[in-house]
Amino acid sequence: MSEWQDQIFNVSRADADLYVERAGPAGAPVLYYLHGGPGYNSHSFRDLVGDDLEEYQVVYADQRGGGRTYGSGSADLSVLASDVAAVLSALEVPTAALLAHGFGALVAVQTALDYPEAVSGLVLVNPWLSMPLLARDINRAAVAYSTGSPLRAAPTDDGELAGDPAQLVDEAFSLVNPKALFDAMQFPSPAARLRLEHSDADALLGPSEEDEPVGVWLLDRLERLAELEQPVIILAGRQDLTSFPSQAEATLERLPAALVSIVDTGHYPWIDEPEEFASLLHQALAEVTKKPDES
Repeated sequence: MSEWQDQIFNVSRADADLYVERAGPAGAPVLYYLHGGPGYNSHSFRDLVGDDLEEYQVVYADQRGGGRTYGSGSADLSVLASDVAAVLSALEVPTAALLAHGFGALVAVQTALDYPEAVSGLVLVNPWLSMPLLARDINRAAVAYSTGSPLRAAPTDDGELAGDPAQLVDEAFSLVNPKALFDAMQFPSPAARLRLEHSDADALLGPSEEDEPVGVWLLDRLERLAELEQPVIILAGRQDLTSFPSQAEATLERLPAALVSIVDTGHYPWIDEPEEFASLLHQALAEVTKKPDES
């Protein structure tokens, strides 16, 4: 059995000090986990899913502006992608599969575009690949929430993106408390939300930025998806109104060869259906970590 590694690193960049953990057997396929946010962290995913990934070397890195990493957040996806490349270089990892959640999907796609030789494939869990599209859905959900209408009865995808995305979000948050709105959109039950919050409470977090970086609501990589050379697999939660169906459908329209699995969960499928998610995740990871001669 290969030697088990569990190490903490700090990868220094010109304007950030990136917090990184690497766990798993030496010589195993490498996964790089890109958490959601912006401004979140990788702690809860490792806490709740890490035991299911023990056959891989997993890199858990907190993005700049989030978790235990020092440095303000960035709305420049090229900067965030260069952080991923810098971490892989510092760890002497030539190639990794990217496992991305929510906002992390934007960073994953940018990394695959900018550093294709370093990325073997992408697994996108409830991806956000268009922040303007998300802003529209947040605004619609806020209107429904504030009037007592069912959120899941609100229209989702008529192709309209009317209004400035940042203004749409400001309007939404003037109607509904942001946390209450995201809780309603992402979690199918209060118990799921409490489990995530319990995990977060155990994290030793650094100076996370409270506000999203300027310009973050304009970020969009839908039109560049066709440039990807790597295999892409999408795991979508049917009850996650921040990603399904709008983000998932928009992604598949532009990337029809991508594989997709839909599960009856919210934004955090490893909380709602841990066994089903673990099974699907292992199948997906087997595809994006296989060697070319195994295809």
